[in-house]
Amino acid sequence: MGHRVLAILNEGASSTTSLVADPVDGSLRALKHAVRESSSDDALLERLTDEHEIVRRFDHAGVRRVHRLQRIRSRFRLREVGLFQQYVDGPTLDRWTPTNGDAILEVMEQLGRAVSHVHDQGYVHGSIRPRHVVVDHQDFPVLIGFGDATEDGVAAEVGSGNPGYSSPEQFLGGVLTARSDIFGFAATMAAMIFRNRLAMADARELCAADWIDLHAHWIEELDRRTTSVGLVRLMEQCLQPDPTRRPIGMPEVVHRLGEIRRLGDFGGVVARGRAA
Repeated sequence: MGHRVLAILNEGASSTTSLVADPVDGSLRALKHAVRESSSDDALLERLTDEHEIVRRFDHAGVRRVHRLQRIRSRFRLREVGLFQQYVDGPTLDRWTPTNGDAILEVMEQLGRAVSHVHDQGYVHGSIRPRHVVVDHQDFPVLIGFGDATEDGVAAEVGSGNPGYSSPEQFLGGVLTARSDIFGFAATMAAMIFRNRLAMADARELCAADWIDLHAHWIEELDRRTTSVGLVRLMEQCLQPDPTRRPIGMPEVVHRLGEIRRLGDFGGVVARGRAA
């Protein structure tokens, strides 16, 4: 792609994200790069192109910017796609160490505003989890990982969710809305409290009754981990298996987090394990 690779940031099964330096001005970028090895990779290259088209519509400090998309063709066939993105220097949320409960609330409030901006543009992130949030040196969170983003109201592919973070409707092939992201947002916050993802057993095999039982277990565990009644109540609503029983939008969630922080009754951080 014509850029010097300085470090590998993430190496997945289908693409690699690297820290690269621009050959002209030396500016740093995060390059998400995919190569076509066979016809089965065509969907991957198209997905990366779609990711660029979606993310370029956003204009918020809490959403990672995209700079450009580079395509390389050989014999009239698309062979490589590179998505050049803003480089955010900092750990992902699963590796970030908060100083206290207020620090968690502040980061989640800021993250909630970024998610709300995505929803305002008519999109669903579809994969909110700790590894898709980078926290910079000023403890400001930036939302990344838009590979599963889609327009609001699109049906999910059955079984496409990420155990521990995705909403039941994503596993069951239901319609994805802002409320689906609210579930993922709350699951991410729960991971910060538990220092581990929500227990979902084999989420792809669960029925409605199983989800209801799991929800009760999550809230009981939250009730044991924090004395904040307001936070437990908010999480109880955001993690409802039925999306119609969750808050209608992220602005409400952000507002309630701010109220909880101002009350100052959430101070404990459980220091065990690491959010996966």
